[in-house]
Amino acid sequence: MGTGKKEASRRERQGKSNDGMGNVRTKGENFYRYELFSPASFLGSTFAGGYVVNHWTNRCVCVYRDAKKVKTLNMFKDGKAQRNASGKITKAASYQSRDKPSARIEPNRKWFGNTRVISQEALSSFREALAEKAADPYQVLLKTNKLPMSLIRDGHAPNGLKQHKAKIAVENAPFSDTFGPKAQRKRVKLSVDSLEGLAGETVKMHDSYLDRLEQAKLLSGTSGDVNADTNGDDAELTAAREPIFSKGQSKRIWNELYKVIDSSDVIVHALDARDPEGTRCRSVEKYIQEEAPHKHLIFVLNKCDLVPTGVAVSLHTVRIIP
Repeated sequence: MGTGKKEASRRERQGKSNDGMGNVRTKGENFYRYELFSPASFLGSTFAGGYVVNHWTNRCVCVYRDAKKVKTLNMFKDGKAQRNASGKITKAASYQSRDKPSARIEPNRKWFGNTRVISQEALSSFREALAEKAADPYQVLLKTNKLPMSLIRDGHAPNGLKQHKAKIAVENAPFSDTFGPKAQRKRVKLSVDSLEGLAGETVKMHDSYLDRLEQAKLLSGTSGDVNADTNGDDAELTAAREPIFSKGQSKRIWNELYKVIDSSDVIVHALDARDPEGTRCRSVEKYIQEEAPHKHLIFVLNKCDLVPTGVAVSLHTVRIIP
């Protein structure tokens, strides 16, 4: 700030410094400041009203309260009620009065409307763009917004619910309302209307069970095991029978693995270049894909010098996950 912008400098340039207005506060001067006075002019007087004597410098200082100090003192003073000589409250303290102020909200339609509205076309285009970016393994998400993304993603089940059909049926028709003395209907509602339909439904359920069993074998890494299919009832067991192969497969080890996955943003999966499909942990991949889609999985091929270069380049896992 230049010197010409202050009121005191202007009065000094115009020769008005001796006009008897020297003790008047002017523009550009800090009102809350400390002023120094000579102790000779205050000899024999009582130092009150903010005047303090500094015995180290032998000067009398006039101390003003700054804005922060005044605000603090007003806060202390404002918290008490004012009473008269008899002790009755003449002025209530802040937030102590029982009088209800007459407040009225201005009527407006915006209080009853939606705050943010989006059209279905814009929402569908946003979903398509989001699906394209999510399917690309080479796109890395650095920052997310605070929008409810779960409402945008469409689930495979109707209304986006992942519930079993039997659970929904039990909630709609409890056992006590279907069977027993308090039954509300005479005939149980079935999904089929004839024995042929029941037989066809049984075949479909058996086929789906076989598909789920094969998927469990793939996830456990025992899909190529010949003994797993020839042992009859033991075919459902996917654990290794030799004790040496069960080392490092305890629940404690798996819990530690999932702790590391939960606390990581990028997971590096090391694969053997000689057998990359056999060294993939599909259960972990499925967990990351379903439970933590925001985490990134990267494959690292180990021992690439033991296989030809063309074989290492032609792996189809690179197209799925980088």
